[in-house]
Amino acid sequence: MAPEQTTTAAVRRPTERHAPRPRKTASGGVNVTTVVGLLGALLLLGFVAIHEGDIFNYLNLVGFIIVFGGVCVGALIAFQGREIMAALRAFGAIFSRDAGIRTEIAELVEVARQLSGRNIHQAEERIARITSPFLKLGLQLVIDGTPVDDLMHIMNWRIRKMAEIESAQARFFRTLATLAPGFGLLGTLAGMVAMLRELGNGDIERVGSGMAVAMLATLYGVVLSNLIFKPIAIKIEQRTQRRVAMLNILLEGILLVSLGRSAGVVSDAMEAFLNETRDEISDV
Repeated sequence: MAPEQTTTAAVRRPTERHAPRPRKTASGGVNVTTVVGLLGALLLLGFVAIHEGDIFNYLNLVGFIIVFGGVCVGALIAFQGREIMAALRAFGAIFSRDAGIRTEIAELVEVARQLSGRNIHQAEERIARITSPFLKLGLQLVIDGTPVDDLMHIMNWRIRKMAEIESAQARFFRTLATLAPGFGLLGTLAGMVAMLRELGNGDIERVGSGMAVAMLATLYGVVLSNLIFKPIAIKIEQRTQRRVAMLNILLEGILLVSLGRSAGVVSDAMEAFLNETRDEISDV
């Protein structure tokens, strides 16, 4: 391997070159539980509405605007535009399963085979074709002769950074889950004020309208919080845990390559790591 070393300053303060960049997650197919869960939520709400009478009794434009509009305004005040867009992209990602790391492991083993045969140039060409930014950087650091401690520092920093980014996305939806019931209460209070104001006039229709806003605003807040926002946040957190576990497996493989282990040893070690984590990572 080339003896070129990574400077201490670059290790202590990772540069933008080493920073994880947003990219599309490889899809392993549709996430069935997410789709079934959303369909189940719709069926549950439909059953409640139909069982209790006319479904249109549960539709109130004023109450919905107060709750949903309030949540949107609260999100705009609390978060920056790029954070909102990142969270919306993360929402789209929960509908697909992660593809796993079988492809990355095959690439890792192939690079280990070429390095064991002293085919440095071929290994560099193979690394250039790797699509995983994490694996690509790790193997490039190996080719550059980066000390193991420095390599561990850079790659662990990337894992932490990715976890922080995705945790912020989950926090966005948890914040919305907190805001929704509060704006539901706001709608309830607004509806009660309108209802009490009309009691003295004896206009039963307006009293009923105010009561509908009061009750349905609370309903909308509870539904948005517990059937939409909280489950999305949990799904993103679980996805982050799986991705961190998979990146740690790849890091172990990168370290084995850095230590000069043969392709057979790397392959066996990766299979052992996958078997140990199979109960926790269902995608691999």
